[in-house]
Amino acid sequence: MLRILRKRPDERSDADLLAAYRQSGDTKSLGKLYARYMELVYGLCLKYLQDQGKAEDAVMGIFEELVRKTKEHKVENFKSWLYVLSKNYCLMQLRKAKKNLTVYYEPEFMQSVDQRHHTIELDDENGQLQLLEDCIEKLSTQQKQCVQLFYLEGKSYKEIAESEALQLGRVRSFIQNGRRNLKNCMGGSSLGT
Repeated sequence: MLRILRKRPDERSDADLLAAYRQSGDTKSLGKLYARYMELVYGLCLKYLQDQGKAEDAVMGIFEELVRKTKEHKVENFKSWLYVLSKNYCLMQLRKAKKNLTVYYEPEFMQSVDQRHHTIELDDENGQLQLLEDCIEKLSTQQKQCVQLFYLEGKSYKEIAESEALQLGRVRSFIQNGRRNLKNCMGGSSLGT
């Protein structure tokens, strides 16, 4: 009987592979971990970028981001963290291309099922991205920090509360009030409902 020799998949957990990469700096462990989710990342990139070539480039760019960011951030659930990182990467690519930018977080990543205060839609042709950046600078320190961590870094309310040593209700309040202040600063209608 002919036995085909096939490389056995690495049976280590995501956390073990990530720890091996952090400890040794050898990208083989990180590559094995990323390979588990590469098809999902490609699908997400294709959804956002609407172009196969750009999606393929994004998959490689996201790996380069992983090499750096997995050493900088404490990652507890790699799959969820990678999802947010990949989405943010694609949104930044869209922003660079000066297309419409929509920041939307899936319900499973949110504290509240009311998604209205979690959606920001911008049309950069009218200079709204620069206006948004200017308005973010006008927020109070805590509102600014919470809004940036939530919308730009994809952190959950709980993660923000822990990293900023705040109560969960205060985080929710800073994000909601910060979003309202951004909406007012930008003229009321540019941030969606």
